[in-house]
Amino acid sequence: MAVTHTILFSGHMIDGPDPGLQPRFPAENEEKVKEAILAYLKGTSQPVKGIASGACGGDILFLEACLELGIPGEMYLPFVPGVFKQQSVSFAGRQWEMRFDKLLAGLSVHVLGTTGEGNVYQQVNEWMLTEALHNGAEQMTLMVVWDGVKKGRNGGTSRMVEAAEKHNVKIKIINPLF
Repeated sequence: MAVTHTILFSGHMIDGPDPGLQPRFPAENEEKVKEAILAYLKGTSQPVKGIASGACGGDILFLEACLELGIPGEMYLPFVPGVFKQQSVSFAGRQWEMRFDKLLAGLSVHVLGTTGEGNVYQQVNEWMLTEALHNGAEQMTLMVVWDGVKKGRNGGTSRMVEAAEKHNVKIKIINPLF
């Protein structure tokens, strides 16, 4: 029986409405990012499962792709879904909220249930990484939608890449700036 390969996903949220911020994932690149995620997932030959959080942008695109391709997917959240949606989805608009709600109904959802101590986004990233490494580093890939900028923020994509590198896992990078 083949061991399941886990694809752990981390990535930028879709850019919000503030034009003063440096672009990381422009909304006009959503379709290109989705196509890149689907192409990678279609190229996997062994049984896989997907793990991601649920923020608007990369997380939602990845989990939607898993559902579309019949890949078992799991959503990991630092807070109960309503609070998470308010903090990490709603700013992007009603369409993203509806997509998040659809994923909630179709996936296994795990909630960290933090006490609010420390950086809960970093805690959920560590939790997801631990789960993804369950079958060993050789049975895990980290897929990221990331502009390559190392900001060093706890809970961010660059920190997830750093953590995965320490375990020598394969990393697939999709740059949302094309």
